[in-house]
Amino acid sequence: MTAHQRLRVTDGITPIALALLSAALLVVSLPSPDIGWLGWGALVPILLAIQGLSPGRAAALGLLTGVLASFGMYGWLFEVPSFDLRHAVLLALYVGAYPAIWASATSWALRRDIPLLLCAPVLWLLIDYLRGHAGFLALPWGTLAQTQHRNLALLQTASMIGEHGVTFLVALGNAALAALCLRRERTYATVAMLLLVTAHAWGATELFSPASGRSIRVAALQPNIQVGDRTTEAGREANLARLERLTREAASARPDLIVWPESAIPGDLSDPALLHRLQQLSSDTAVPLILGAAEVEKFATGDNLLTIGRRLFNTAHLFQPSGATSPPYRKRMLVPFAEYVPQADVIPWPEWLAPRVTELTAGDSGQLFTIAPQMSVAALICWENLFSHLARESVNGGAQLLVQLTNDVWFGPTAAPRQHNLMSVMRAVENRVPVVIASNAGPSQLIDGYGRVVAATSNVFQESAITGAVALGGGGTVYSKTGDWFVLFVPAGAFCTYVLLKRAHPGRYANRPSFNWIRGVPGSLVVASMLGRGRRVLGRATPER
Repeated sequence: MTAHQRLRVTDGITPIALALLSAALLVVSLPSPDIGWLGWGALVPILLAIQGLSPGRAAALGLLTGVLASFGMYGWLFEVPSFDLRHAVLLALYVGAYPAIWASATSWALRRDIPLLLCAPVLWLLIDYLRGHAGFLALPWGTLAQTQHRNLALLQTASMIGEHGVTFLVALGNAALAALCLRRERTYATVAMLLLVTAHAWGATELFSPASGRSIRVAALQPNIQVGDRTTEAGREANLARLERLTREAASARPDLIVWPESAIPGDLSDPALLHRLQQLSSDTAVPLILGAAEVEKFATGDNLLTIGRRLFNTAHLFQPSGATSPPYRKRMLVPFAEYVPQADVIPWPEWLAPRVTELTAGDSGQLFTIAPQMSVAALICWENLFSHLARESVNGGAQLLVQLTNDVWFGPTAAPRQHNLMSVMRAVENRVPVVIASNAGPSQLIDGYGRVVAATSNVFQESAITGAVALGGGGTVYSKTGDWFVLFVPAGAFCTYVLLKRAHPGRYANRPSFNWIRGVPGSLVVASMLGRGRRVLGRATPER
């Protein structure tokens, strides 16, 4: 291989290396290892890589980033026995399609002289919104906003603009850093940085705001019930005895509410003896209980109650010391391919892709549990905490506390449960209501309305319980009332800004030099030149034209 050929090979490797770097930064900015500040630079390498590329080549790099990030983020799915490499590849291609579309659209916009700081973050916002609202394929897991769950100052902006808005701000920071690396759009980058500083400053003042709601004590149980423990009558009895013991221990701290995890009661609560036992537990401890259980609704006809069918629900139930009852909450957002097969009557899913599951039925409405006068609680079950509209609906309906009942035991001691909990942090801040996470295998957490983790179990897959005090929510926030208005406002604002800039400076971008991977020059030297460390080397390496 000649020296010239080696240069061209290296030239092609550099964009790929940058795409790989973006994937790595996206993965490590989430649990685990949860280095959240790297989220501010996760998109910078791929933004540098697509400069001067066609939309098609940019899409290929975006797909590479998304596919590799998918394997890193969702590797815990291999803990599920029915999940294999075929499923992982399909998931990766699906997840990777979103950054591919974003990279392609950004490249297209840059070729039309649309400033990087106007197109890249706005397009990422739109793609992020699409990913969270794609029907049964919706998967708002591992967003840029979630990388900032410890950045409480920035996180407070979610009470105004929601999780998508926080994602936009992080994407804006990435675009500003990329623009500075490219040594262009410095004025816009400066404005973006000032906007981010302002957002952080406003959020910091919010953190010092006095809590306005009444303070209550809540306990969450982490019983660590394993899958095999549910298969025998003896195992189920041992599980219930463990939950009763943990409940009595937690009740000694005199909480206002005790929460059990999802599917804590694996059987149907139609058993009168079981119902009496749970009611007696609440009465003995003098504490209301919210617990997860299965529910079977039978259809019958005639005097002999001939059963002609049944529906299964994943539910949350309230037991009051007084014996007062409430209708159960039925899970509304079911997990596709795990709790139901989507569009099964229309799409002929192959058996290997969509194996038969015990079909659950989705609930059709929310349910408020009144624990005490002027104290209303709403439940989210499992991955319902991914979808902001469910929490918003409950808070607008009067919920002052959200309880998340979850069971991530299927995924083993991986990053999955910790990643899952990040969505509840977002729901808490968006609506300024505390969220209690009762997780079967952990980590269970108590999160206040500002996203601060007030109490948490220290280990996963260990029997435990937590108790802490939080201030009840006070009726919601701007985001609770208005929803994702920001997703419509920002693209419209960016478009108007671009039109005004073009009219004010019609030739501003016409002759702007476009960064490209120079033929015959190693990409590493191009990047070095771009960062201001290799100009003379690059000048000597550039062939005569």
